[in-house]
Amino acid sequence: LHGSGTTNPARLFWQVMEIIEERTKHDMHMTYRAVGSSTGQREFLGATNNNEALNDFGAGDIPMTNSRYQSVLAANRTMVHVPFALGAIGVFHSVPTAELPTSGEIHVTGCVLAKIMSTQITTWNDPEILALNPGMTATGTIQVVHRVQGSSSTAGFTAYLLQKCPADWTLGTGSTITWPASTNEAQGSSGMSAFIQSTPYAIGYIDAGHGHAANLGEIALQNADGNYVTSLSADIGASGTYAVTNNLLPTDPTADFSGVNLYDLPGATTYPIVLISYFYVNQDLSAMDPQTAALLLAFVNFIMGTEGQADAVTNLFSPLPQAILNYNQLT
Repeated sequence: LHGSGTTNPARLFWQVMEIIEERTKHDMHMTYRAVGSSTGQREFLGATNNNEALNDFGAGDIPMTNSRYQSVLAANRTMVHVPFALGAIGVFHSVPTAELPTSGEIHVTGCVLAKIMSTQITTWNDPEILALNPGMTATGTIQVVHRVQGSSSTAGFTAYLLQKCPADWTLGTGSTITWPASTNEAQGSSGMSAFIQSTPYAIGYIDAGHGHAANLGEIALQNADGNYVTSLSADIGASGTYAVTNNLLPTDPTADFSGVNLYDLPGATTYPIVLISYFYVNQDLSAMDPQTAALLLAFVNFIMGTEGQADAVTNLFSPLPQAILNYNQLT
């Protein structure tokens, strides 16, 4: 069984693959290549292979793009998206503790964040920041850091800013964008964490689990209900529950998911930037070797089960709410 795609769940997948191999009497070989969400999508489409998948499953923190989804359909294939975990994109900083506001955490709205990340606001004592943060004494120049090369975190973060404050975020969205020349670059979540740790007055976006593992300070973002929340204080699963109960996920799992997102959804404790991590799987597995097909189903079901979801938490994801688990069972 061979999969490829997003780097974020690689440790989770490898851990589960080892468990399945240990518990199974058959000889088997399971691999997952952490090559990025976009590559996982391209290999699942298999445009260089007569549109036959180059992997047994793909995985990504973003839904299949509309163009790739249409290409799958054009090849007389039907695919399903299977959500397997939720992840928050946190905004982390390195403002010294002694210079934080009276509340102990920095509050920003989506529009103030858009201005900071696009360098329209360049110092921590800007009036717009101080108005939200009584008692803050920081005066340093803001050091914006962003991911370099393609990243689903960049795609999700910039899509949120564009949706939340289009008047102030004019840099577009995507896995890569053109950032202002005065900003800083880092590779991967570990590179982002290392830059923020080593650079005073920095700010950047990281999948929340990695940011907390590095013990970074987190910005409290204003959510749709007007409350300031961090990824720790918020209910990450609330976005997934809202998405299912309000039909933000297609009722048909074989439909186009490219417009699905969990940005800025209502709820007193809902976090505003949440990504769904998906399996990309062919609906019809009858052309696959029967034992490989059985192993694929066992792997997906394990990840969605009680033990797999607990492993997801230990690997820095948020577990799926029951509403999405029910949705997956129907799929």
